Amino acid sequence: DFWSKPRRGVEDNRSRMEMIDELAGQRVPLIGVGSIRTPDEALRALQSGVPLIALGRELIIDPDWVEKVTQGRESEIRTEITLHDQEKLGIADPLWHKIVHTPGWFPIAGQGVTG
Repeated sequence: DFWSKPRRGVEDNRSRMEMIDELAGQRVPLIGVGSIRTPDEALRALQSGVPLIALGRELIIDPDWVEKVTQGRESEIRTEITLHDQEKLGIADPLWHKIVHTPGWFPIAGQGVTG
């Protein structure tokens, strides 16, 4: 989770990503990752100062996610997959098997579980 706090050893209210960015962000490329699902969450993460963010599941579910956001078409973003999307999304069998058999990892329509 991008916004998770350190679990021990540090008394600080900032997220781990913000702390890492402060310590190393100017010296090495830093990419913020973890549970960034919506355009608002992406914007908030970028506004924290981290120069780059990664969108994993979101780009697998909707490969046009970034294009839709930049064109102001956020309402068209797919937020879940169906059990019939493998071929359309071009997902290889081993990954597809993991996606559909790992509870909570990907939101799958009709299964009522979100990651």
